[in-house]
Formats: sequence, structure tokens, C-alpha cells
Amino acid sequence: MHVNSYLIVGSRRAVLFDTGLGVASIRRCVEAVTERPVSVVNSHHHFDHVGGNTEFDDVAFHPDGVALHRAGPPSHWLPRYLEATALMEEQYRAFEVVDRAWFNVLAAEMRMRSFPADFDPGRWSVRAVEPTRLLTGGSEIDLGDRALRVVYTPGHSIDSICLLDERNRLLFSGDTIGTGSMYAHLATADIETYARTADMLATDIAPRVDDILCAHGARYRTYPDVLARIADAFGLLLRGSLTLDDRTDCFLDPVKAAIFDEFSLFVPTGFRCCTAPVE
Repeated sequence: MHVNSYLIVGSRRAVLFDTGLGVASIRRCVEAVTERPVSVVNSHHHFDHVGGNTEFDDVAFHPDGVALHRAGPPSHWLPRYLEATALMEEQYRAFEVVDRAWFNVLAAEMRMRSFPADFDPGRWSVRAVEPTRLLTGGSEIDLGDRALRVVYTPGHSIDSICLLDERNRLLFSGDTIGTGSMYAHLATADIETYARTADMLATDIAPRVDDILCAHGARYRTYPDVLARIADAFGLLLRGSLTLDDRTDCFLDPVKAAIFDEFSLFVPTGFRCCTAPVE
């Protein structure tokens, strides 16, 4: 439940879409699955998606992320994330007891994993890696019997990308689409840009996929019909038609949240709706 990375294996090569938090060796996991050459593609620069980059020789991401990768996360993010995760795990374990007694909703892949036993929070850091390649919207990654097309999806961050496997009708969405809280409140986010991206995905990508594989949330998989609902939610948000609740994010910072059945949109506490329509 921390973050999902995806190993996408073709007949000649494989892509690892995001390398996680860096709290354990993700390369060992990759090597247990495939012997093919592996290239890393980062969905964006945030620390929870690039933590294992140093274990790989071939790392690619969007050019708008180069400076952001080098800058690294704000100083309070890692310690606050640990604090928030401890609180989340405590609350989750209580829910897990109730679920096992009454509901049996939680499948194995939905269960929250603790940090590895040998993880030392005091020594945890995320080091920047220079890209060996840069990927822009429309770039194609040839894996042999399958190809991945880069879809530029700014909004959550300026460098956000998704990967489209059109042959297998899959969209690997990074943080652009999620089944939990979608972060439009961070300093690297832009709500109006995010809204345009959501519209594009609902219009152009939804008809071409059957499954969307997300980076966060207890439900790692969602379906293309949600894209229209997310686009509609951004439209309502920008028109000032939603009630916003008080929440905290995974750094324990206060946010405003628009809550829906399948997802929520986090916006800054000082958010004010637009006065003009987003085109």
C-alpha cells in the first residue's frame, strides 16, 4: 500500500515503471522474475517513485523532471512520511481485525506491508540519479513483442507520465490516476493542468484500455470508466461546486479534499475555484 512498481516484461527487454521508496532492494525482486535487460522509467520525480533508481544503469524520465530529480524531496517529507505511515498502519491493523472477523474484503494484494525488518529509518535517504535517456509524450519503448507509448500527463507534477500498452489495453498511470487520494495540492502540482489531463485521458485514452494500474491505494487496479468521473470531478472542483473537507496528506500537512466513492482530490487549504472555464 506504500507504492506500486510495475515490471513490464517483453520478449527482449523489460521496463520497471518506478523503483519505489528505496527501503529495500527492488533489483533483487526484478532479478527473481526476469533475466532480460531492464530499463527504469520513472512516472515522475517524487521520492517514493525513484528510491531504487541507484540500483540500475538505465534510467529514463521526462525532461521537465531533470531539475526536480536533482533537487530531491523537501526536507520534512521523509520523516513526516514515516510518522504518517506509522499512524496509518496502526489504524489499518485495527480495520484488518474487523475485516477478518466480519467482511473478508481485503485481498492479499490489498494488505498493508510493514517496512522490512532491516530497514533503518535514521539512515534512509533518496539519492538522485541522472537520466540515461529522456522520454517525451509519444515516445515508444520497444520491448520486443510489446511496445509502451509514453503519455505526457502533467498536473500531479509537471513531469508526470503514464505508459500505454495499447496491444494489451493497459494504462500504467503512476500518480496521475489513483484509487485513493489524488494529490493536486503539492507545490509541484497545477490543478487546471491536472483538469486538462483528466479530460484528455477520459476522451483519448479510455476507449483504448481495459485496465488502469495505479501507483497508490489499496486497490491497485481500476477501470477506464472512472476517467470520465475524475474529469467531471475536476470540472466541478474548478467551478466551485464541491464541498471540501479537512484532511491531512501523507506528510501530515493539512489539505482540503473532495471525497468521492472511488477516489478523492486533494487541493491546497487556500484553494479558490477558477473564474474562467478551463479549455
